[in-house]
Amino acid sequence: MALQPIARLAWAVIVAVVSAREVGGQAVVTSSTRVEARPTIRRTVPPPSTDFTTYVEGQLVQVSVPSNWRELPGANAVAFAPEGAYGNSGVKSVFTHGVGMGLARNDKRDLRATTDDFIASTVLVNPRSAGVTGGRAPGPFPQRRVTIGDRPGLHTEVSTISEATGEFERIEIYTALLRDGTLFYVLAVTPRDRVSDYAATFRRVMRSIAIMDCDGCVR
Repeated sequence: MALQPIARLAWAVIVAVVSAREVGGQAVVTSSTRVEARPTIRRTVPPPSTDFTTYVEGQLVQVSVPSNWRELPGANAVAFAPEGAYGNSGVKSVFTHGVGMGLARNDKRDLRATTDDFIASTVLVNPRSAGVTGGRAPGPFPQRRVTIGDRPGLHTEVSTISEATGEFERIEIYTALLRDGTLFYVLAVTPRDRVSDYAATFRRVMRSIAIMDCDGCVR
């Protein structure tokens, strides 16, 4: 999955001094921690740790991820991936295992329609992935209702071809609307033959998400 700059995204990045504290026994690190992605993608990567670290991104989203995943901020988004699962594909930064998240405009003011547009224009942007969604043409995509943080959301799964490895991967897309109508998305990425190995980890990551876009929210 590519971490490419997308003009429609509006991810807020905090530039405060790095801070860490304890929440529920987990280390909390702000998104001012920066890790440079390097071309070190390998076919075999360490399994997700059972210990989790909590991050606060853009003073807007709190999320917990395996402690052996690195924070990889992009121009408009952030990803978390283990060593060997991130690097470069041409001029793009990509990751093959892990979770990415960010914000996108919601011109249609409708979660389902905006999610379809986001998947077609962003998630399946790799030309080699065209039509690789279970043998069907892109959008509208099968979606099921879920809860993300404290609000209703949608969950969609697509199969695509990794720009980094050229092999099939599974991307789970979670979307919800912020209070101002902006689309918040989460992408859970793994090679297709490792889906079952990451299912429990992705569920735990999603359960940990707190969206803090309201007055009086605890930060």
